[in-house]
Amino acid sequence: MNSIDYLRNEIKYYFSESSELLLSSVYAQNRQFNFYFKIMDNSPFLLYLNWDGDYDRFTLKCLEFASPETLNRLMADYPEKGAGAFNEGKPKVTVSFICYGENKVSVIDLKGLSHTDIHSGDISGVKLMAFVDPKQGV
Repeated sequence: MNSIDYLRNEIKYYFSESSELLLSSVYAQNRQFNFYFKIMDNSPFLLYLNWDGDYDRFTLKCLEFASPETLNRLMADYPEKGAGAFNEGKPKVTVSFICYGENKVSVIDLKGLSHTDIHSGDISGVKLMAFVDPKQGV
């Protein structure tokens, strides 16, 4: 299993109510480096997974929007407009990391959480998801 599939599956497992947003067929020929996930209904939060396209270096963000209604409107626009639909989201937490394989993630940088020790070696996918879980910061 490649790193992208592993991370997408970890998101879907950790956030059991989540669903991956899909682009329209207009974008089908483009190589996709960005993945968006609605994590729960009636929530102003969206997960954004970015792959740099060359190695196993990623960025995972929890984006916050003004309201659940705003996010719902933007999600409806996403299939036709693409990633630009989510530009008004504000990062709540951003994690830059390298994924070496299943449950082997090495955090490079963490923004938005000041109490977390990121220099603890490799972490699991579950720990990575806990970093970006908006419920953890409440």
